Amino acid sequence: MLIESYELQIQVSPHSSEKFEYEAIAYLNADIGAALPYLNSTLSRGIYLPDKTVLSWRHEGRNIGFWANRIAVDNLESREEAREVVDHLVEMVNQVWAKRHELEPDTTTHPRLQPLELYRLLPQTNCGACGEETCFNFALKLVAGQVPLERCTVLFEQPAHEARREQLTSLLSTKWPAL
Repeated sequence: MLIESYELQIQVSPHSSEKFEYEAIAYLNADIGAALPYLNSTLSRGIYLPDKTVLSWRHEGRNIGFWANRIAVDNLESREEAREVVDHLVEMVNQVWAKRHELEPDTTTHPRLQPLELYRLLPQTNCGACGEETCFNFALKLVAGQVPLERCTVLFEQPAHEARREQLTSLLSTKWPAL
């Protein structure tokens, strides 16, 4: 087991003016820097910066950062949720580390999704059914993880958009890795 314990700091987030939320930082008892390339190969859409030994990941609207000595996560609704999410992240790091011999480490920095890339795959009807004025505004919020793809009802109701929907679903996939 790589991470045996951690000290958890939970505070009200100073970054959100729209709603009350918490952020958490787990200060680790172990250096997980060597695990980050394995996490990078396992997590979808993570951004790994090997020169800084940091991996950032978005999952379910949360920003998650992995450093050599800590894990941080934001957009948490309660202190209890903070503990649960951090426990899960620590467990995930330990599982990836335990299976590192079966994984190919990835030290590349993958490009961030760009709004225009997503916009090109949207129906481009500007119908407003998603709650946004334009499909480009919707793409901006998709990239930021602020809205789910399912909010674009045109994409899901019209069979002609099935291939685009599948591409978008794949690009936006941020599932917990199956370990």
